[in-house]
Amino acid sequence: MSRLDVSADGFYRSFSAILVALPALTLSWIEFEAGDRSDQAEHIGTAQAFGAHLFADLLAWLLPVIILLLVAKRIGWSRKVSPLVVATNWGAALVTWLFAPYLALVLLIGMGPNLALVGALLSIGSLVLTARLCRTILDDWPTAIFLTAALLATGLLSYGVVMDLTGVPLI
Repeated sequence: MSRLDVSADGFYRSFSAILVALPALTLSWIEFEAGDRSDQAEHIGTAQAFGAHLFADLLAWLLPVIILLLVAKRIGWSRKVSPLVVATNWGAALVTWLFAPYLALVLLIGMGPNLALVGALLSIGSLVLTARLCRTILDDWPTAIFLTAALLATGLLSYGVVMDLTGVPLI
């Protein structure tokens, strides 16, 4: 944490982590769209599908920050907002890139039981890393686990909202 800039400028600069994560996010969209899409409506074009993925990922990234900003003062986290946002922004970029080699393998050789296991382990590992990051800032495991679960739920909610708005299947 001592290496992260948690000042007001650092808070705003941490959103550049979205740009850092964008190539790996794009790889996840390509992998998803390359899969068996027999359930997808034929009228959905590539640009519309990638636009929906982008919108969902941006909403999943920003919605928790907006919620945190709205409730931080009420729950006594005013001083923790900047460290939480900075750390989770850069942490999310790192976790996104941790999935890139896995996604490349899935694209190259296809999904199988071994890669499905690797994907599940990566997913669990990303949740553990996120919880540890939150625990470092909050110095409280139960709250860190709750916050990690809330981040996950907000991401799923974001994808659900975007699917409802656009009609593009994303999950």
